[in-house]
Amino acid sequence: MFKIRTADISDAQELFRLNEEFNGKGVTELSLLKKSLEFNGQEIVFIACNENEAVGFCCVQIFKSMCYSKYYGEITELYVNEKYRRQGIAAELFRYIEEYFADKNIACYQLFTGGDNISAQAFYEKQGYVKSDEIMYRKRL
Repeated sequence: MFKIRTADISDAQELFRLNEEFNGKGVTELSLLKKSLEFNGQEIVFIACNENEAVGFCCVQIFKSMCYSKYYGEITELYVNEKYRRQGIAAELFRYIEEYFADKNIACYQLFTGGDNISAQAFYEKQGYVKSDEIMYRKRL
């Protein structure tokens, strides 16, 4: 049986391991991940555990613009270890997040995924997310 909860600094090593599985080795350092868990008030990290083993995580950032009266959430990362996929963990992470933020004046959630990531798109649509016509631009520095 797995459990979802808000991650804290004690989860840093396990989150680092999962992040390396997800994004590859060398994309961050353990010390930077720890600092983010401690001091990044804009992002909240949720972790899924099977007994004492971390098996997935989801990162959510909350944004507020002067142009709108409500906040919006952006799901920036979602990962479940391949061994634990198709067991409802990602769906439970989404339910947990929506319940966690239910009273926080959030107007909507958004997320980005690859155009060729068909399985992720199907999952997001099953969770009630709708593909938008917006186009994202990016400039790497």
